[in-house]
Amino acid sequence: MRTKLWPGLALVLGATLFGFYSRSQLPAQVVSHWNLSGEPNGWSSAVAIVFGFPALALLLALILTVAPRVDPKRRNFPAHASEYWLVANTTLAFLAFVYVGLIGANTGWQVRMQSLLGIGLGVLMIVIGNVLTRVRPNWIFGVRTPWTLSSERSWREAHRVAGYGFVLVGLMALVLALLGVGQIVLPLSVGVAVTALAATVWSYVAWKRDPDATGRDQ
Repeated sequence: MRTKLWPGLALVLGATLFGFYSRSQLPAQVVSHWNLSGEPNGWSSAVAIVFGFPALALLLALILTVAPRVDPKRRNFPAHASEYWLVANTTLAFLAFVYVGLIGANTGWQVRMQSLLGIGLGVLMIVIGNVLTRVRPNWIFGVRTPWTLSSERSWREAHRVAGYGFVLVGLMALVLALLGVGQIVLPLSVGVAVTALAATVWSYVAWKRDPDATGRDQ
């Protein structure tokens, strides 16, 4: 099972080179966190930011590569491999996007990190939402509850709910970001939480309706 993370890794490499190139322009302490209103409220050393990102990205890439190999249901992986690698590459692209914005914001760019995060997360949520309905049962990717893992019907219906929910949340994030709304993280977090709760509840409802579900009295 070969990794197909080369597009994402190429973007990470490009972002890393940009960070190394910009290191001399960064102050010793850079802004690394913004509050819900978009105001700086956290700082880190430039060295930690510049070198921490590639280390984090490479660790994530390693986890994403290994995870399908240790999945107890890895026999289903070929059925949704393209969807998995699409989400994995989009996740790495999101990290590279935020990293470049973070470096830029600390070197004088007029960047609203809240809007940048909204755009990045919005795109990521839309990609995830669009592929969830095509994901087959597994233990590492998707809505994993005791009910989805013991019922094909529960898995299918819960992922349909989650897919629609993530697309709507992603569109909301994009609209808020493009409108310049200052507080994006909070409504985005609420949207993701509501989607996760709805998918979890529906996974149980679908499981109860499935005569072929395992793990319950017949």
